[in-house]
Amino acid sequence: MLHHRERLDALRTCVLVLQFGGAAGTLASLCDAAVPVTRTLAEELGLNVPTLPWHTKRDRMTETASFFGMLIGTLGKIARDISLQMQTEIDELAEPATAGKGGSSTMPHKRNPVGCAAVLTAATRTPGLVATVFAGMVQELERALGGWQAEWDALPDLARLAGGALANIALIAQGLNVNVAGLAKNLDVTHGLILGEAVMLALGDSIGRLDAHHLVERASKAAIAGKTTLFAVLSSDPAVTQHLPVERLKELLDPAQYVGQAHAYVDAALALHTARAERAHHKE
Repeated sequence: MLHHRERLDALRTCVLVLQFGGAAGTLASLCDAAVPVTRTLAEELGLNVPTLPWHTKRDRMTETASFFGMLIGTLGKIARDISLQMQTEIDELAEPATAGKGGSSTMPHKRNPVGCAAVLTAATRTPGLVATVFAGMVQELERALGGWQAEWDALPDLARLAGGALANIALIAQGLNVNVAGLAKNLDVTHGLILGEAVMLALGDSIGRLDAHHLVERASKAAIAGKTTLFAVLSSDPAVTQHLPVERLKELLDPAQYVGQAHAYVDAALALHTARAERAHHKE
């Protein structure tokens, strides 16, 4: 979303440009007044003055449509993930509970991701609208027929869809429910198998990565076949414990100890957001 804010700032400079050119684009009817009239009109409208009229040069409109498309696509990605994590069998995240919203007419217990549904609906409609604007770029001579008129519905629709999707995601994000117990439960679904890489890498420091890979792979298959945990198999194998004591194995098989750069990435994103907010505040 921070990247989209940057794109929007750049887009304002590129897109907010006067189109004033008459039928053929030469402003011949204004004679020597063409340039001052153009500049005055641009100033009145708060627009930049283009190098030349651009009636059939529709890249500015297409870039605007592309921006809306990317923005709505990102919002759709967020909505898709949240809706998947709201499924009963996943139960990790949930939209904020609101009276009269998200219930089911047939299943009293159900909590539907209605905000996500609205965003996903927008994301489904968006590609076709963006394509319509792209198709309108192929225009005839100085004043085309049908191409730029197709933008009249597509661009406003994209703007409305973007606004609605943003509003829904903002509401969801502000009150997002996180089921910590559900997250922990799902991390343990494989009984430690998802952390086999951590054990393999630690074991590889002593016996080499390839041998460690084979050993952990064999232990994983044994855990699945015996319907037991990876820890149970590894901790009973002398070929493992002679290099990794039981306490070290417990540490390696703790999901909280294998998050990599996740915290650093979150901090970096928040720092970027904070810096941008401070710059915006100073400008005001």
